[in-house]
Amino acid sequence: MSEPNPRDDQWKDMLRAVLGDQAADEVIASMEAQGFDPAALSRMNLSGPDFSALMGQLRSMLAGAPGGPVNWQIAEQVARQSLTRDGVATLTNSDVASAQSHLELANMWLNEVTAFDPTYGPAQAWTRLDWIAHAQSTFRRMTEPVAKNLTAAFTRAMPEQMPEEMKGMLGDQAGVFMEQMMATMTGMQFGAALAELARQSFGSTDTGLPFVEGHTTALVPANIAAFAEDLEAPLDEVVLYVAVREQAHARLFASSAWLRAYLLDTIEAWARDINIDMAAVEEQLRSVDMSNPQDMPEIDLTDVFNPAPTESQEATLTQLETILALIEGWVSEVTSLATVGHLPHAAALQEMFTRRRATGGPAEVTFGNLVGLEMRPKKVREAAEFWKMALEKGNQDSREYLWSHPDLLPDSDDLDKPERFLGDDTSDLGAEIDDLLADIFADDEAGEDPAGPEEPLPPTQ
Repeated sequence: MSEPNPRDDQWKDMLRAVLGDQAADEVIASMEAQGFDPAALSRMNLSGPDFSALMGQLRSMLAGAPGGPVNWQIAEQVARQSLTRDGVATLTNSDVASAQSHLELANMWLNEVTAFDPTYGPAQAWTRLDWIAHAQSTFRRMTEPVAKNLTAAFTRAMPEQMPEEMKGMLGDQAGVFMEQMMATMTGMQFGAALAELARQSFGSTDTGLPFVEGHTTALVPANIAAFAEDLEAPLDEVVLYVAVREQAHARLFASSAWLRAYLLDTIEAWARDINIDMAAVEEQLRSVDMSNPQDMPEIDLTDVFNPAPTESQEATLTQLETILALIEGWVSEVTSLATVGHLPHAAALQEMFTRRRATGGPAEVTFGNLVGLEMRPKKVREAAEFWKMALEKGNQDSREYLWSHPDLLPDSDDLDKPERFLGDDTSDLGAEIDDLLADIFADDEAGEDPAGPEEPLPPTQ
């Protein structure tokens, strides 16, 4: 009796790695029903009729596999499997009612400290699986551009590593095979990252990124409870503090209609222009057995991003860091004002969240590694001080009015010297806004009859 060939099952593994478990099982079943054994590929006569028919079946499946640089079916499967490995989390009626009541109370507190209106969207409680369901569409938009660049780089380098025998087997589908292999690899890595974000996120926006479109507010009770375990503050205080932050983010994004698109467009601009280190790609591929694609998910994507960004990317990075700092600084400041008279541990919780955002929490690190971008606002404290000073020099209306347009906001240098941007007295703030608005709309109004009187600015005192 002959010994089993240890490489026999690698062909089934290859199909599963490239097509995904479900599609691979379908093609394997189809092959076996026709009398073909995909595990015996390595022993077949490469010029025989059985092999030709089998490869025709494989080519057909490759041509029909999901397109795009990421196999999002696999990504979702990996994310969900990762989260359910230790059991499926559920929410009780009490969990839902508690989240809704905390979010409602948070809105009441915020009414006193911000001029932005409540969103009045649905208030929900989510499991980690719920978070994935709501967030994956935006996650896909932010990560797919960099995946496209990665796929192009790897597929350029793969032919040199692919055995000639395999090239002959795949024929004109070799390019499709490599693209699907990369789509599978990125699907697995992106799925793992999506699961990590779901484990770390307290709601829909606490990373500073608006993962959910619309006006929904939500809390993820399991994640908040895990975070609160090592804190001295009682769980109910932590939940309320997080609820205020969630509602503050929601009000900001809802009232500043341009903000969400601005953030996402900035991230996409970075991802589209990202530089791939081809030497690092080739070095990693040298250690991969191309006949065994199960090794592919072990590639560390963080090693292939060029450490030297272009001048354009440097400007994009500064732009992104500044807007993230301004968002976090504003949320931190209004949350502090809203909770200081209600929560005994409000000051300690504010410091905890400031440090968490400034140093980059697990969620930010996970996402940043995925797109080669450090998603951490470097001037959180300066931004919080800026919004505090803006309120002191004006009022809630004048402070919130700065969010009306991106050109009204301070840049990175302004955060270092907020008094210069805001002026030395209260009247300067209104004049500053007047001048900025005039500059913004000057080109649009040049040579045109005014449609009507300019809307007056809100009072500054």
